[in-house]
Order: sequence, then C-alpha cells, then structure tokens
Amino acid sequence: MIFLKLIMGTLIGISLLLLVALVFIGRDRGLALFFGPVDAQKIDFVTLSLAPTPNQFLVCPKGYCNAPSDLESPVYNLSVDALKAEWMALMNKQPRIERGAVDSENLQYDFIQRTEWMRYPDSITVRFIPLGPTTSTLAIYSRSHYGKDDFGVNEQRVNNWLSEL
Repeated sequence: MIFLKLIMGTLIGISLLLLVALVFIGRDRGLALFFGPVDAQKIDFVTLSLAPTPNQFLVCPKGYCNAPSDLESPVYNLSVDALKAEWMALMNKQPRIERGAVDSENLQYDFIQRTEWMRYPDSITVRFIPLGPTTSTLAIYSRSHYGKDDFGVNEQRVNNWLSEL
C-alpha cells in the first residue's frame, strides 16, 4: 500500500513538473521537446512516396506524382501567377498558420498549421504548375507530424481550401 502511494505521488509530481515546464517554455517548444522537432523535409512531388499511415492527404494532377493521389487536382482558368496570388491570399486568412520554406524558382511553398488546442503541427506543401498562359493547377501535400491518424483533418483542410479557391 505504501509502495502504491509512493508511485502515485511520484507520477503526480512528475505530471505537475511537466505542466509547469510547459507553461514556461510554451506548448510549441514543449511538443518539440517531447515528440521531436518538425521535420522540414523538402518535398519532390514527382518522386514522393507516401508513408503507410493515414495522417496525410495528397492532391496531384493526373500523372504528375509518383505516389497515388487522394484527389486529382482541379484545373483553373488562371495564369500560374494569378493562382499563386489567390492561394497566398487564402493562406493569409487561415488561423494558426505560418510560412515555411520557399522555392520560388519551382513555385513551391511550405506552410505549417497548428491545431487550435494542442498546437500539433501539420505541414502543407503546395506547388503551382503552369499548364498554359491562362490555365494552371497545383499539387498539395498535407501531413501530420505526430501520431499515425489525423481523423481526416488533412483531407478536410485541403478540400476546404480547394472549395474556397
């Protein structure tokens, strides 16, 4: 009985210590300490291979990506520059989003959006693809960094953004 009380007291003490530490260092840094830093890998849509977990969502034009896409990219009656401008305006309206790496030569941009309460980071990579002077499309890869299941969050996010475009 004394041993059980000692273990419970130790667990409560450790939990309180972790809670206090999170208050002082912040949730984002606390998550990075506990789960590891966000892996800011460069995505190549052509050679991309997907993880076996369902916590990701890929949108690609037909035949563009090596990996099987979850949704075929729509074609827009916009120049690639106009599509990029529309996308960036949409990103500026999103909550809890920050810009990541930029490859302006290849028209590829990374973003990190965090969940509201737990601040879990999801990475979103988008590449704008010109099809002609007044038509374009894009490829989008949205993925979670922690856990194996995202309960459809990446799919819902990308579908919402595509419908807003």
